[in-house]
Amino acid sequence: MKKHIILSLGLAVMLPALTGCDDYLDKDPSKSSSKTITEASQLDALLASYSSLYSEYNYSFIAGDDYGLTPHIEANRDGSTSIDDLNVFTWSPTESRTGRLLWDGEFAKIFRVNLVLNNIDNVNGGEAEKANLKAEAHFVRAYSLFQLAVCHCLYPSAENAGDLGLPLKATTSFEESVARASLGETFGFIEADILEALKISKRFVNGAGTSQSWRGTTASVRAFAARYYLYMGDLDKAKQYADEVLAEYSELKDFNDPAEMSYFPVNETYTINSGTDREEQIVCRFPYTKVQFYGTSGFPELLGWKELLYARTMYYASWWFIPSQALLDTYATDVKDGNPDNDLRYRYFVVEDFGLRYSKRTDEGRAPGFCQFYFDNIISGPTVAEMMLIKAEVEARKGTPANAIALLNTLRKARIATEAYTDLPTGSKEETVKRVLEERRREMPLTMRWYDIKRYAYNDDPTDDVTINRPFYKFTSSAVLLNDGIVNYTLEPKSRHYAMPIPEVDILRADGQLVQNTY
Repeated sequence: MKKHIILSLGLAVMLPALTGCDDYLDKDPSKSSSKTITEASQLDALLASYSSLYSEYNYSFIAGDDYGLTPHIEANRDGSTSIDDLNVFTWSPTESRTGRLLWDGEFAKIFRVNLVLNNIDNVNGGEAEKANLKAEAHFVRAYSLFQLAVCHCLYPSAENAGDLGLPLKATTSFEESVARASLGETFGFIEADILEALKISKRFVNGAGTSQSWRGTTASVRAFAARYYLYMGDLDKAKQYADEVLAEYSELKDFNDPAEMSYFPVNETYTINSGTDREEQIVCRFPYTKVQFYGTSGFPELLGWKELLYARTMYYASWWFIPSQALLDTYATDVKDGNPDNDLRYRYFVVEDFGLRYSKRTDEGRAPGFCQFYFDNIISGPTVAEMMLIKAEVEARKGTPANAIALLNTLRKARIATEAYTDLPTGSKEETVKRVLEERRREMPLTMRWYDIKRYAYNDDPTDDVTINRPFYKFTSSAVLLNDGIVNYTLEPKSRHYAMPIPEVDILRADGQLVQNTY
């Protein structure tokens, strides 16, 4: 059975993980045939293979309240939502899909960086180059483990420290255990990696004036540290690292600048209610990023997204990010006339009739979609905007609302239509915290919401706790029961269902070493 364990967390991830590197990796390593790693440049190629690192299938967004599947949408779409997605949507303890997921995708990246860490001290190269590669490898491993922990583990509070964490893979050995460490050990491991990563000296903007958002740099590592410590509730360290990032690099993408944001020239037109007196042509307009991630290899728009500090995206194979009404309502907050179109994040990324691609071509089939990079990727890596919002949240929670509002106003000038923009006024601490959290939700929809609602339940502010109620159909392992009425699914703060189940295929392959979450 050890062979099966290797397939789950070792050999099975090597082929996609190592694709696109130098010739020394053109042939897959095996116990009988391998290439000798002798140069730091070979290890650099592992970390420079951007196409193997950028995307994560982090389906936790389906469980959060930014995702807006409704009975109406389900009843009118062509076909049904996958049962795998519905299990996540209703916080079921079942995870039976076998496709490429966050679990094996992130462990593929961990295998890659462990190859770097296990060889870096024994290859030829300059000491500064090797030190930076080592720090970058620690960064990528910490990032991947953190993504896995936020999805598959409970929040790392003191009372949860002894609960199940993750397998802590530190080598490329076929014999290394895949047993889960405790939650406390897991987050201790992640933090230790962060501390090693913070030793990096590679600057975000290189000597040629080019930002290196696809690599580990001083700014990307500190941005991730700020994200990590905010999640952990260490506000002082979160602000410290956000400040350090903004001191190095603070460029915002101006959504009011047509050179930076525009619509893709080819839109999609749908005829609804065909042959009736209600026949209508519906035109869906897409932002200029639509063309990317489809038949391209350079990802120019993503890597050119000038406020992006580390280029990661959240991928969704079903291609329809359905925004909830609660999320959409936030775009009508704090804007002129309550018109969400005055918030350019809504104007460019919320395609109001996107659901017609997948639903009945009637009025009933009309539903919105969130579309950023093509239809299947949304930025999930840290940005300058996120650093400003982290800093603003800390300022608000620590009772300096004027400082928080000043940061929000700077960000909003780059997000709200110029003709509709007005400064937000300074209010009370409570009002300001609420405003900051709403701005976070608008700025980082879907990708960061699960992270946020998990941590809100464990801070000292009960007003930001979230209970999710979902009216939806019953369903079986093979079908949605559209004719059996609607039931209400509920997720309470601190529920054990905030730790999503590990894919069952990995549990079965691990021969008893890897155990499932308990509910």
